[in-house]
Amino acid sequence: MNISDEHVNKIIEMASMQDEVKGRDLTNDDITKALINIERKIYAFTANADDNTILNKNILIADDLELSVYQLTTVLKKIGLSPIVARNKEEASAEMQKVHFDCIIVDLFIPDSSDGIDLITDANNRRKEANSPMKIVVISGTDDKSLIEKCYAAGADFYIQKDTSWHMKLLKFLNAIFLDEHNAAFTSFAINDYTACFSVKRLSDTRIYDDLIKRIHSSVYSGMKNIILDLTEITTFDVDNAYIFADIYKICAENKGKLVIMNPSSNVRNALSFAFLEDIIPYANSVEQAVSIIEKISLQ
Repeated sequence: MNISDEHVNKIIEMASMQDEVKGRDLTNDDITKALINIERKIYAFTANADDNTILNKNILIADDLELSVYQLTTVLKKIGLSPIVARNKEEASAEMQKVHFDCIIVDLFIPDSSDGIDLITDANNRRKEANSPMKIVVISGTDDKSLIEKCYAAGADFYIQKDTSWHMKLLKFLNAIFLDEHNAAFTSFAINDYTACFSVKRLSDTRIYDDLIKRIHSSVYSGMKNIILDLTEITTFDVDNAYIFADIYKICAENKGKLVIMNPSSNVRNALSFAFLEDIIPYANSVEQAVSIIEKISLQ
């Protein structure tokens, strides 16, 4: 594999193999193992995400490094997205002339930071002219504050530093901008890096159950393993559908997370009792109380 020492070191770092190879020359087997470890990390954050989690979204990747393109396409395909790839700013501009993109993901150095800034500016101008909601995400290994400021000034919506958790940050961002717009029956927001709250307005049919489960799956696999389910607005609930709570509890438990239900009605409590979950899933009266419960359980 013809890659620079800098890229080799980055691969080893992203695979968390620094200690394993410290003090010796790297071999081809080391590189292969590192790439496998990186893919496993990516899969850990995207596994079990349904191919239909995000539908009909056009994504453009502008990146000139094969390893980065491989990682990005792997992450996106796991959540049902098939991105278009451009290798430089000229190819990216040409693609934007042909396709309406919902999101473009830009490597800042393609190959120079000036090229990345030019592309961000071009994309921002195009969306202004078209009155488009397109999002611009920049991913780069640099932590240079002046360059990051230039990205935002040129029109970037989000900057992700390419560290070991970049794929988790990207997945969270895509979930936030694409999933909630399809789910009027419920909304979600992050409490912290490990906890998300889902405020459910309707639980009236199987389609809503399926959408909620998909969204929780995606949230948990993007790192927010603790779920607060706010059911304040759910006053009626069919006991025969109690399985949904069992499903959500299992998703959290399998990922060493916790589920707390907020303000369950008597009908919801009956359903939980029917599924033998009433004494297993704790209740809370507020988000603050739910977070406190999660923290106490985690300490046990």
